[in-house]
Amino acid sequence: MSQYNDVDYTTDIDWLEEAIAKKYFKYYEFENFSNIQEIGTGGFGKVFRASWKSSGQYLALKTFFNFDDATIKAISRELKLQREVDFHNNIIRFFGITKYEPENKNNLLNLNRYSLVMEYADNGTLRKYLGKNFDNITWKDKLNMAYQLASAVSCLHNEGIVHRDLHSNNILVLKNKIKLADFGLSKSIEETSNVQSSKLFGVIPYIDPKRLMNQKYKLNELSDVYSVGVLLWEISSGKQPFCSEGEAYDIGLAFEISQGSREEPIPDTPEAYVTLYTECWDKEPIFRPTMNEVVDQLGAIMYSISEINEYNTVSGRQKNDSITGEIENCVASDDLIACKKMECSNKQDIQDEQDEQDDKSDEELINNSNSSFIKPLISVIADEMANLIFNEEKKLEVSTICRYCEVYNVKSEEVYEWLLENQYDSNYIFLLGVFNHLGIETNANKEKAVELYQKAAVLGHSVAQYNLACMYKEGKVVCRDNEKIFNLLENSAEGEYLNAINMLGECYYKEIGTDIDKEKAFELYQKAANLGHSVAQYNLAQMYRKGDGVDKDEKKAFELFEESSKECLNGKFMLGYCYSKGIGTSVDKKKAAELYQQSADQGHELAKNNLAILYKRGEGVNKDSDKASELFKELYLKGYSNIYGTILDCCDIDDDEKGQVKSFFNNKCVSLINTLVSDLSDEKQVEICQAAAEVGQKLIKFDSAEIVDNYKTCEGIIKNIKNVFYRSADEIKKFKN
Repeated sequence: MSQYNDVDYTTDIDWLEEAIAKKYFKYYEFENFSNIQEIGTGGFGKVFRASWKSSGQYLALKTFFNFDDATIKAISRELKLQREVDFHNNIIRFFGITKYEPENKNNLLNLNRYSLVMEYADNGTLRKYLGKNFDNITWKDKLNMAYQLASAVSCLHNEGIVHRDLHSNNILVLKNKIKLADFGLSKSIEETSNVQSSKLFGVIPYIDPKRLMNQKYKLNELSDVYSVGVLLWEISSGKQPFCSEGEAYDIGLAFEISQGSREEPIPDTPEAYVTLYTECWDKEPIFRPTMNEVVDQLGAIMYSISEINEYNTVSGRQKNDSITGEIENCVASDDLIACKKMECSNKQDIQDEQDEQDDKSDEELINNSNSSFIKPLISVIADEMANLIFNEEKKLEVSTICRYCEVYNVKSEEVYEWLLENQYDSNYIFLLGVFNHLGIETNANKEKAVELYQKAAVLGHSVAQYNLACMYKEGKVVCRDNEKIFNLLENSAEGEYLNAINMLGECYYKEIGTDIDKEKAFELYQKAANLGHSVAQYNLAQMYRKGDGVDKDEKKAFELFEESSKECLNGKFMLGYCYSKGIGTSVDKKKAAELYQQSADQGHELAKNNLAILYKRGEGVNKDSDKASELFKELYLKGYSNIYGTILDCCDIDDDEKGQVKSFFNNKCVSLINTLVSDLSDEKQVEICQAAAEVGQKLIKFDSAEIVDNYKTCEGIIKNIKNVFYRSADEIKKFKN
């Protein structure tokens, strides 16, 4: 949590307000929320569903009954811990914070100051979800939910976080996926007297018996394991544990549980699953598995049962409850290999009618085949890798995949080889496409990547659909097809993939595969921007700055550029531009120069141009003609290198030869510009270099797809090339005569 280290605070409220001031998390103006409805009540406060502005996007507001020191401490803890585990797909996302001003709203909600702005889970709590949908939930679904829950709690434990309050009313469901909540506030159950005893009685079945017998017993990781065991039973049954209609939990139930009373297994539950949750709710913590072991065992159960079902299908003896080996949304651990040593305790039920040869085959499957149990390990990593890519806004690079492999202590070669043999899931098809696209453990093969992306896209994989749309837009490997671009992005955006939502907005804005619809573009940009997408924030800011499709609002544009600048390079450049021109803020040339320099250092070409102009004029920086000329030359060279490289890409020569030719061309360009400006004064040199840079910037923007699509572009390029030489020649004549 190093990002908080520079906050100097003596109390938690000081920390909270200073963290807001320093923009460690997004601040939401409360007045922009509407249609506020209460959706739940907990020990600390209420939860409301609210619409954000006019976007139709629902968010959840977590409020608090008493805004005292204990509550403030709980909030600060929640915010800090959220940053540590926000990457996990089965943990509810934290978007920011809002401040309620009762005097402005007549205190309609009886709220107290700060509220957390969270992801809204449309299916409600796990308890409600099971009660409403249990008849339609298959064993595949149950095992997936159990796996997601276990992996989320395992993630907390791996980060040193103990939940302490796991029960089916604070586990949420979003689009049929588990979302863990309240892991930061839960510690305060032990620390504050504000939680009513009735609330504690309401969760008795989930509380570690050690705590029921001794109120001084400190809840720990193995206490969470106990709670997970009870939840695994609840998922298998669809019922609240020890629940009798019209009867509330009481001290008598607490005593019975402390003496060993447990719920009975549900008929037709896989025996290995029963064994697992029975171990989890053992009275003695030392006999309970760790959460990493629970994850491993659930993975092994899913995999082994799917293998047996597949075998029985071939043999004509398939059981009614077929369970596939799909494992979703989990966090791998170093202990996953331990699952190789597990035995599947439910095999006897499944194999009662099998002959000796059948038993031998399953014995080999469960116990002797190491490779078969390595597969759950890689599948866990592959699924998590796909989830992380889904949450990654930036363009995918080789280093990103390598970093993921390092985190999970696995070689990219192992993942690649496993993917080759396991092309039965859209995640794995997509990832093999990524490996081919980027050339990881194989030669880069973009044609193969397109083929794999297409397969995964047909199966509804949002990121594959987006990547394929990008390749159609690029027009290098496949011909540009605006209609396909639009359709792919539309499907990807339905999967809530933020990159696709943003680019779909671009389609409506730029007439790509559809008619121009600035209102629709604004709506999509706003949706992605509200969820923290930095490029969407940039696009939205440009619309506000220009008054394009929306009322002009320079202050709003500045705020959005400022937010976007944290992750988006264009956003950082435009923030500098706002300071330079006084757009939505006061003119500050020094601040503009700093932001231009930061952007230029990160490769932003237009930032180099604007920085060069400031050096030329001595605005915000000391006047420096040499520095200005140097920056203008870089733009000139980059532009001509780009267009020459594009021409070379159309030639049938190998990469090494292309590299040599490009290097030769670059040297000639440098020699040419230096010859043009030799013997001139510093001021005149800057003028010529700036003239050359103007054309260079235009050439930087051209790409091969644009050139191929439109022959007029080629004419424009040739015209611009001529102009720079004519202009340079005219300037030289004027200066030297």
